[in-house]
Amino acid sequence: MADVSISHAQPGVLSQVHDKMAGILKSEMNSATTYDEDVEIQLAQEVTDVGVEDAWSMVKFNFMLCIFFILLYEVVSRAFPSVYMARRRHLGPENGNHRLPLAFALPKTPLPLAWVMPIVNLSWDRTLECAGLDAYMFLRYIRMCANITLVSGFWGMVILWPVFVTGGREKIGFYKYSMANVLPGNWRIWIPTLFCWNLTLYVLYLMNEEYKHYVERRMEFLSRGDSDILQEHHYSIMVENIPHQLRSDTALYEYFESLFPSKVHAAYLVLNIPDLESLEAKQHRIIKRLEKAITHHEVLGDVRPTHIVGSKRIVCFDVEIEPLNCLGGRIKQPERPVNDDYEEMFQMNPAKRGERVDSISYYRDQLRIVGHEIGNLRAEKMCLAESGDASESASAWLERAVRHGLDAAASTLGGSRREEEYLVLGLRENNNTKIGTLCTSLLNFFLSGFLFLRRHFDVVVDKVTGSPFSSTGFVTFNDLASVTCAASAPLSHVSDVFSVELAPEPRDIIWGKAGQDMVFSYGRKWTANFLLVIGAILWSIPLTAIQAIASVESLSKIRGLQWVDDIVGDYQILLDSYLPVLSLLGLIMLLPIVFEWVATNYEERKTHSDVQKSVMTRYFYFQLANIYVTVTAGSILDSLADILDHPTNALAIFGQSFPTVVGYFVTFIVTKTFAGLPIVLLRVAPLIRALFMKVFFSEQTLTQRELDQIYKKRNLHYGWEYPNQLLVIVICFTYSCISPVILPVGAVFFIASLLVYKYQVLFVYTPIYESGGIMFPSACNRTLVGLICGQVTLLGYTLIVQGYYQPLALLPLPMITLKMIDSFKKSYEDPSKHLSFERAMKLDRNATAHVDFSKTGYRQPVLLTGQAEPEPYRRQPPEAKIMSGNDTFTGNLSPPTSDDNAFSFVSSKDFSSRKLA
Repeated sequence: MADVSISHAQPGVLSQVHDKMAGILKSEMNSATTYDEDVEIQLAQEVTDVGVEDAWSMVKFNFMLCIFFILLYEVVSRAFPSVYMARRRHLGPENGNHRLPLAFALPKTPLPLAWVMPIVNLSWDRTLECAGLDAYMFLRYIRMCANITLVSGFWGMVILWPVFVTGGREKIGFYKYSMANVLPGNWRIWIPTLFCWNLTLYVLYLMNEEYKHYVERRMEFLSRGDSDILQEHHYSIMVENIPHQLRSDTALYEYFESLFPSKVHAAYLVLNIPDLESLEAKQHRIIKRLEKAITHHEVLGDVRPTHIVGSKRIVCFDVEIEPLNCLGGRIKQPERPVNDDYEEMFQMNPAKRGERVDSISYYRDQLRIVGHEIGNLRAEKMCLAESGDASESASAWLERAVRHGLDAAASTLGGSRREEEYLVLGLRENNNTKIGTLCTSLLNFFLSGFLFLRRHFDVVVDKVTGSPFSSTGFVTFNDLASVTCAASAPLSHVSDVFSVELAPEPRDIIWGKAGQDMVFSYGRKWTANFLLVIGAILWSIPLTAIQAIASVESLSKIRGLQWVDDIVGDYQILLDSYLPVLSLLGLIMLLPIVFEWVATNYEERKTHSDVQKSVMTRYFYFQLANIYVTVTAGSILDSLADILDHPTNALAIFGQSFPTVVGYFVTFIVTKTFAGLPIVLLRVAPLIRALFMKVFFSEQTLTQRELDQIYKKRNLHYGWEYPNQLLVIVICFTYSCISPVILPVGAVFFIASLLVYKYQVLFVYTPIYESGGIMFPSACNRTLVGLICGQVTLLGYTLIVQGYYQPLALLPLPMITLKMIDSFKKSYEDPSKHLSFERAMKLDRNATAHVDFSKTGYRQPVLLTGQAEPEPYRRQPPEAKIMSGNDTFTGNLSPPTSDDNAFSFVSSKDFSSRKLA
């Protein structure tokens, strides 16, 4: 551990600008001269950090893990192609996917990672065609980060490393190549200052180019659409804050028809119909159980399945089973005889709870009863949607009552009242008498807040009374120009009505939350953000506790873990290096689960893309808290004892402590690269699911619906994945000029990440909705916030190491970056929300065919579902798709043959020995 003597030499004569800029620092240095010159401050250079030896051990261990995970991936990907080539099951119009086939056929070779070179050589245009704009912009963002770290890392090695190595402080390890090795006040501090300017300009240049490309692709998406999206999406708007008198399909249509004559195709009001949704969910449960009973009857032949009415069910991986039947017990005959009049007996004498009944007949009868209730209720709700509510709103009724009272008061006071002379509630001042003026002011004092809050009053009343009429609706136009005009121009001079934006595509909408009022939603968002800010402040408590026990020495002090103290040598070094990183990764992985639950169940956001966007934003700021509050504070806390002993030398101590966690972050990124990305490739959770289903279930006992649910489309969670990339780029920005050794490590991560995620979006994930790359601007904004954090970090550090003029040179950078965030928003993000009017008119003029829309494009699905019927035991596929590999079962849900049983759960020859509900 190096000893650092604090020099007490006074600085030379400074200019007036110098005196103003470094006043605080000079005061600290002057006060330090009163300190005993013989005292030396012992600075902890190894505070909670990872040295070069430990980091090298981590690299070797993670590299071995990487090789193991890749070999494991090559084995399981051939055994379970349904997990690692899941996308090809959903290709083709018959599966609801009109995209092109797979980007390329995987080469048939036993060599590992044979897909890497085809992925590298695949063009970006082909990637966009096969993956969609959301996945495309996510990959472009990773590519941008790779360019930033690769280029800046190269110039950091060429420029900064030689400057820092010759800094004169004889540091060791990572800090030999950092600013910690530069003497205070040395001219070399100018080099990282200028490097930070070049890095900032390069980042802004790359981001500007990517924004241009994003806007170009976004305009193509808004004008031509996507092959998987309904045509109505590009001609529709979502309207919020609809006034009470316009809350019906007819009234909403007539209003927009008056603004855009002959341009409106249809209008749909979203209804709050929890009663119908509850019945629909009940009907869905009944159908699933009826299909399960039919499947058992198909498999077991003449034996009809039975069950006890009211018995609890077990749901495992979306497969519902009965607790008793799943244990292999003998199926008893029903208490009621099975004959041709069995279903009529159910209608005349319904089964009671606890009675054993024939499952098929019982569920058919239940389906008939619920279907009749749903049909009647659906017809009632459709009439409500078309006609609306004739009753006036609560605020209008109360306002009318108050105004009648004010009219009476004004008449008593001897004044007349006209509508245009109202004050807050309409009572004008009567200048004829002082008493009238005084009474008028008193009445307005008590009643003035009503009109200000009447919008909120309506929301509360509608929420309490359970009004079926929401303030949200969708309007579809016949041309793009009308859509652009309606989405960009204010429709009314009244400020609290008609909030309009382009409609999300129907698959993106969470229809159960679509009727949520905007005012109510904003209130919950504010509350959630406030609570999450408190959580971010207190986040250091669990994280610090985990970091405190993440070592062999700390674990050995826990009762029952004393044996850990026996681990010595290289294994102890490995564990001490690996445990803090692993614990931090595990704790961070819990965050998006919490954020997604808050956005979906508490805030009740209306679209999947909005949920993912909120997860990304909150996840990012919690990661900033990890870096700048908790992890960095860990090194500062280790220096508190020295600060308390020598308060006047606080700046010198913090100057030594602040950059002393670069080794920790190097090992953190190495772990994410060599262990985290192979785990992403392995898809551990779907693999465990497939193994569980293979061991405990027979495919022949599963219904067609359960098979569809097992192999359903899986979307990439962008709210989870963007912050993982943001975390690494923010760490790189933070240490890019202080300890540039981290930049090449970050470049390796982003290059590997681009390969892994490009494969995932092309062969594994199938989009269940498409938002048009709407999360890309948010990710860029957070990237620039991370850049500002790095700039401020360097600015503060140059002050600490007595660089007086360098902070002046760095001071404009955060302001320039903030200005560019606003500039990017105005130049690219806002214009990308909808087509320009000029472009929309041009597209309408060049349209060669009339656009045919359905009558039910944005109608709630629960209002459109017809008579529900159980699916057949097995759906007949149009044609099996033979692809590369041994998975020949794509598109074919019939029982597998012995040649393709790698994709099945249990081979047919084993079925006779197994019975599962």
